[in-house]
Parts: sequence; C-alpha cells; structure tokens
Amino acid sequence: MPRNSAQDAGSDAGQGTPLRVATEQHASALVVRVIGEIDMNTAPAFGEHMAAAFAAASSARPAVVVDFSEVDFLASVGLSVLVAHHQLGLANGTPLLLVVSSRAVLRSITSAQLDQLFTLHTTVESALGAL
Repeated sequence: MPRNSAQDAGSDAGQGTPLRVATEQHASALVVRVIGEIDMNTAPAFGEHMAAAFAAASSARPAVVVDFSEVDFLASVGLSVLVAHHQLGLANGTPLLLVVSSRAVLRSITSAQLDQLFTLHTTVESALGAL
C-alpha cells in the first residue's frame, strides 16, 4: 500500500491554475503525481517537489516516477526542471520515468524531442512494472 503526502504549490492569485503535487511511496519508486499546469509561475514549486523526491529516493526505492496524467499544460520551463533531474538521476543512479497520457503534455515533450531522453509510460502501473 503506498504512503501518500499532498501539497498545494499554487501559483499567484489570478495567474494560471494552481499546481497540486502528491507523493506516493511504492516498493520500487516514489511516485510524484502532478495536477494542474506547470508554467512560469508554478515551475519553481514543481522543481522543489522534484528535488524533494530525488532526496527521498533511496536504495529501497531507487526510482522516481512522475505522473502527468492530470497536467493540462507543461511549459518549456517545466521541461527544463525534468532535464535537470534526469541528469541528477543519471549521476546518482536514480531513474526518472514519466507517465504521460494527455496530448498536450505529450506534445510538449515530443516537440522538444525529449521523448528520446525519457522513458514514457501511459500509466503508473506500467512505469512501476518496468522497474
């Protein structure tokens, strides 16, 4: 049974959709579930959640899975956060897997050709099964 924690990482009032992030601990990975939009206003908070997930990853749960199933928009600044954490993961042996089911998020990733860098899955179960 996964252990959960959730936090709002809202944007400034009147500017975009608030970002919600929940973390679930599974046997083989930390799953970071992201809800909302990742844009200029919310990317710093997203980066903080990613840093916390990588800091919490251990030999018992060596991977980080980011679930973008409920993300409506992923700006290039959010892609930069992902690339930075992918590089961190390569350096410390923590794989980063992405769950992408929305066309908007997939378009952001593929237009930047980052689908060649990241392992993409359509469900969290698929990502966890790949570990």
